[in-house]
Amino acid sequence: MVLAVAALLGSGASVGARHAAADPIVPPGASDAVTSLAQANARAADATEASLDAQEQLEVRRGEADRTRGEADAAREVADAARAERDVAFGEVDQVSRAAYQGGQLDPLGALLGAESPQAYLDRTSLLDTISEENRVLVQRFLDATAVAEGAERDADARALDAERSAADAQRTADDAQRRKDDADREVAAAEQALADASPETLAALRRGGTTNFPTDIAGTGIAIEALKVALTQQGKPYLWGATGPSTYDCSGLVQWAYRQVGVGLPRVSRQQALIGIPVSFPDARPGDLLFFNEPVTHVGFYVGDGKFLEAPQSGDVVKVSQVRSSLSGVRRVVL
Repeated sequence: MVLAVAALLGSGASVGARHAAADPIVPPGASDAVTSLAQANARAADATEASLDAQEQLEVRRGEADRTRGEADAAREVADAARAERDVAFGEVDQVSRAAYQGGQLDPLGALLGAESPQAYLDRTSLLDTISEENRVLVQRFLDATAVAEGAERDADARALDAERSAADAQRTADDAQRRKDDADREVAAAEQALADASPETLAALRRGGTTNFPTDIAGTGIAIEALKVALTQQGKPYLWGATGPSTYDCSGLVQWAYRQVGVGLPRVSRQQALIGIPVSFPDARPGDLLFFNEPVTHVGFYVGDGKFLEAPQSGDVVKVSQVRSSLSGVRRVVL
């Protein structure tokens, strides 16, 4: 069974709330053509991550809407039951009031029960001290039932408002998710066209650097090392926007896939993965830690030690071990 690590999420707002601008992955000494291609890739990757993040948030908002709708329905049932109990209690005191009136016994109980509204009953509760114990019990039951019914009604109204707000949030998130998907589709199409138009020399230059035969026998123990070992077996497989394996990957898809193989469920996108576990300074990083790039986060990979990390870099390239780049913005350690 996959163990979700939502409990490991740090505090703070989701970085997905801001639009990220990914730094392109440009090999040293790259030509203008290679740089332009890397920039198109970065825009496509950025838009894809934003789209996936919005879709993930949409599922959360829809879940919240379903939950609050269920709570509102349950609260309304409670309010209905409370009103029914109040009506039963009112029937009892009304019967006593009618009997007192017909018998000519217009005592304090009759005066109390002859009030023009339930609120008037409440305003005259001091009269309870002057009526018989039997009638006092009946009236107190009615007063208590009225208070419960009014409280339940207020709670039902508040929960109904919460449900309306949650539904509106879900709709806004759905609209945002669609806009981001449209943006991603356009950027990916543009990047794919740029790749198709690129010369073999430009594509080769884009892939320059890194290695696809990094050793998989990493020393150490723990869930992070196990995930890294699994991820290293995927070296050489192509990058594809939005892919989560097992034949193609994007950066966060590779991380999610590797952790899934060792029984741990992670969020789908890098900007959510950047909230997992505990923060670590880069000088203290060790193999298996997750490295995040750009601010806000748009890229992720596994640290393998010695200033290198495993990544699914960009379209036109493959899963490989590269030198850590200057756009590093954070390190997180997953510890169960």
